[in-house]
Amino acid sequence: MIASIDMRMNSVWSLALGAALFATIFSLPVASKADDDPWPSIRQDLYGSRPLKENDGVVILDAPERAEDAAVVPINIRIPPTIKGRLKSMALIIDKNPAPVAANFVFGPAAGDGGGERHMSTRVRVDMYSYVHAVVETSDGVLHMAKAFVKASGGCSAPAPKDADADKADIGKMIVKSFDPAVDTTPLREGQLMIKHPNINGMQMDPDTRGYPPARFIKDITVKRGGDLVFKAETGISIATNPNFRFTYANGKENGLDVVAVDSDDVKFTGSSGKAVASQ
Repeated sequence: MIASIDMRMNSVWSLALGAALFATIFSLPVASKADDDPWPSIRQDLYGSRPLKENDGVVILDAPERAEDAAVVPINIRIPPTIKGRLKSMALIIDKNPAPVAANFVFGPAAGDGGGERHMSTRVRVDMYSYVHAVVETSDGVLHMAKAFVKASGGCSAPAPKDADADKADIGKMIVKSFDPAVDTTPLREGQLMIKHPNINGMQMDPDTRGYPPARFIKDITVKRGGDLVFKAETGISIATNPNFRFTYANGKENGLDVVAVDSDDVKFTGSSGKAVASQ
């Protein structure tokens, strides 16, 4: 009789404990998608309480919905020809990358003030599915923003080159191009900058040693047309290996480009376009 009572009591206690556990689990707050969204804190750190105008037509961000290679994701930021006036700055931000700010550009007088579509394109690493933001500040101090969601993962931890010595051969070698517009009087022309550099981010495992080579990446780029600044950029570990930038700038009498780049080891590299080449 006593054993029967004990069994019934244990059953009651088990049911009560189960009910209590069920109630506890399902009363816990459920993590929302917003809880995993780093953008609010990134925005606060970069811009404080300044308002951002989103999708107002000033800036357009082109990015693949699903990247073919997470370590080399093409990004293009465009300013439509209807937008006039100089740009102060442009930021490219990959929200869920270890270092979200991929690049920040500050523009000078040789960047041009319109008269056609302006753009800046490059290639980046994307660590995981993430929003990418482009934020442009116009000459009136207003911030304009566009975003795109990119499905990619593993771009920041893609293996380092097997032959590190070969990869470092001719490090810093540049190809700088200036492309003639179809019509000489066109206000804008295109330039391109390619830098041979491994842009190691410190998170790429060496497949042979299983170690992690120390970070070494291009951190500063200055591009000038003659003595006039086109742009100065602060770049980080989110820029892909062998940084590549294609951009518009003001068409003038002398259009050769001079470039100075500095990496995180404080090694300086220089290059110039020499004679402008015709567009293909």
